[in-house]
Amino acid sequence: MRGARWYVMLAALAAVATGCSGDERRPSSEPRSSPSPRESPTSATSATERPVSVKELARLDKLIGQAEFPDRVGPGFELRDVYYTSPTDAVADFVRDGRSIKDWASAVATTDDNWRHVTTFVLPYDVADGFEYVPLADGAVAIRVGDEYSRRPIPPFVLLPGGKVRPLRKVPARPLDAGSTLLDVEFWRLAGLTDRWNPGRLWAVDGDEGEMFPVEGSRYGELWQRVPGRDGAIFSVDGFDRRTQTWRFDTSTDGGRSWTTADVDLPSSLGRSPYFVSGSDSAVGPGHRQAVAMTKELEDLPLVLLELWQTEDERAFRRVPLPWDEPYFGGMAYTPDGALLLAEVLEPEPRCASSYSCPRPGRIWRLAPGRNKFQTALGAPRLSGHFAYVGIDVSGGMIVARTSMRSVAVSRDGHRWTEVTPGR
Repeated sequence: MRGARWYVMLAALAAVATGCSGDERRPSSEPRSSPSPRESPTSATSATERPVSVKELARLDKLIGQAEFPDRVGPGFELRDVYYTSPTDAVADFVRDGRSIKDWASAVATTDDNWRHVTTFVLPYDVADGFEYVPLADGAVAIRVGDEYSRRPIPPFVLLPGGKVRPLRKVPARPLDAGSTLLDVEFWRLAGLTDRWNPGRLWAVDGDEGEMFPVEGSRYGELWQRVPGRDGAIFSVDGFDRRTQTWRFDTSTDGGRSWTTADVDLPSSLGRSPYFVSGSDSAVGPGHRQAVAMTKELEDLPLVLLELWQTEDERAFRRVPLPWDEPYFGGMAYTPDGALLLAEVLEPEPRCASSYSCPRPGRIWRLAPGRNKFQTALGAPRLSGHFAYVGIDVSGGMIVARTSMRSVAVSRDGHRWTEVTPGR
C-alpha cells in the first residue's frame, strides 16, 4: 500500500545491508582509479550542491566497518517492505528487536535474481539510529544513514549486488537521461534520502556517476512505471484535490522528458471530511483504468476503506460498490487483463493477545472488467502479516502479496503466484 505505512516505521531501528551470499568479505566504499575532476569529491569543478568531503567518506568507511555481513537475513528479523524494480530485481528491509537494546537492528537485502542470491547489510541500533533507502535498477539500492542535521553526517551511498558501495552526492536539476533511474518511492522515504521535505520534482539517480538530482520539467507525485497495457507511459499521480473534487496526474510517453497534466472529476463528499486521508492509495491499470481508495486511519489498526472509485476512460470516476461496509483495507492492484484486485485485512486470531503485534490474515477479491461486484480471487494466496504491511502492492511490474512475517507471493498476471522468501 503506497503511502499508507509511514506511521508504523520504527525510526529508532536503523540500518542498511550488504554482503554477498557465500562471500563475507568486508566491503568498503568503492575506489575509482584515476578519478576525473567530476568524480573527485573534493574537486571545485564538481557540480554538487554539497560536495562529499574526505572526512565524510572516512565516516562512511567506518560505518561499513561496523556493519555485519551475513550471507542471509537471520531468523530473528521480521520482514517489513519489499520493492521490485523488475521481475528479478528487488530490495527488502527488515527489523529485529529483543529484550535489550543491544538486540535491536535493521537490515536491507537486495537481489538481482529474485532472491536466489542475496546481498545483505545489517547495522545494530547502537551503531546508527536512523536510515532511509530507495530501490534503484539492477538490484542496487540508495541508502542514507542519519540526516542532514547530524553533527557528523555520513553521505548517502549506493549499495550494489555483491557488496560494493559507491558514495552518492546531490547535484543540480537536469533532464532525465538514459543512464538514470527515476526514484519510485513514497514521499517520506524520498525526503529522508534527499533532505527535501518539499521535493517539488521527481528525483533520479545516476548510479554509475554516483549522483542524484531533481528531474527538470517534472512535478513530484506517486510514480507508476512499467504498467502493463500502457505502452511504456510513466505516471506521476498528484492525487485528490478537495477544492475542485478532481484527481490530478501527469503522464509522460517519452521516458520522462516531457509531461502532460490531466484533472479527472471525482465527486466524493468524503474529500471534505477531516478523517479522509487524501490519495491514501491508488492503482493505475491498462487502457485508461485508474482506481482510488478513500480511507481513514485508526490507531494501531489497518486503514478502513470508506469508498472505492474507478475510471475506465480517465474522464470521470464512478463509485464501485463494496461487498461489505467499511472493511479493513490492504491495498489494490490491476492485472494486465484489466481486473482490479482488492485486499481485505481480517481480524487476528482470537488467541492472539495484541491487535498491534500479532499477524493478521487477509484475502484478495477480484473485480472483473466491466463488472460492479467483487468476487473471491480464485487461486490467490492467503494473506498474513503485520497489520500495516499485510495486503498487496505493485512494484516493478509485479503484484506482491504478503503471506507471512517473512515471505511474499509474486505474480505478473494476478492468476499464477510464486512464493518467495526475501533475504532467504
